[in-house]
Amino acid sequence: MKKIIALTAVMIVMLAGYAEKKADQPKQKPQAVLPIVGNSTGKVLIQTVSGSSTYLYTSYAITSIGGETVIVDPTEMPSKAKVDLKPVAILNTHEHGDHIDVRYSGSNKCQKLSSKKGEIKTNDFRIYTVRSSHSGDTPGNSNVLVVLEVDGLRIVHMGDIGQKSLTPEQLAEIGTIDVAFMQFENGYSGMTLANEKGFKIIEQLKPAIVIPTHYGPGALPVLEQKYGKIVEYTNVLAVSKADIPVTPLNVVRILNTHKYP
Repeated sequence: MKKIIALTAVMIVMLAGYAEKKADQPKQKPQAVLPIVGNSTGKVLIQTVSGSSTYLYTSYAITSIGGETVIVDPTEMPSKAKVDLKPVAILNTHEHGDHIDVRYSGSNKCQKLSSKKGEIKTNDFRIYTVRSSHSGDTPGNSNVLVVLEVDGLRIVHMGDIGQKSLTPEQLAEIGTIDVAFMQFENGYSGMTLANEKGFKIIEQLKPAIVIPTHYGPGALPVLEQKYGKIVEYTNVLAVSKADIPVTPLNVVRILNTHKYP
């Protein structure tokens, strides 16, 4: 009996020590998934960069062949300590929380243009904005369209445009576009799959590549029905002028698996 009691006591001590040792072990941090810094591809890089779990597809980093990076509509961005993208410019189509990160913009000394008419030039980029409307049909400063010219490509981020259609003046200002970021569902802009405002606007613009921003799962089969099979990339699309399709309205999803623990 004494042997059984002694053995039990030893086991209790061993288990207690194991539990204490296990409790002392630090919790393993989740693996970081970070954007690419710099550019060695010989093509323009377009990356999702938002750390938001709600708004995955509104924020993008665009990096020239020469390595200059511009951030459009930063949202819940990583700190410099996690990854320093060294932007030469930060652009905001409008000032809603899912399209602006005040902390990030304030921590970077670079050229900035937020929700207003203007132009920025860097070594590799020419950037200008076109007035539009976040809701309603009267263009103003409630939303601006950001046009970027880089390495032979012309790219536009449409922000949260809520117009029924683009005006002739807007179309003339925007010009021919290779890549367009466009929303298709957004209650704040009065844009739904039923009223098809997003489809009507993008069909006026006729970019070669369409990258959806605000949309729900129900938009994907509609996009495929209208424009063909959607091509998906994880986090980054590398593209040059030679890669641009001849036919317009090819839909590309750049998925966002970034993690900034």
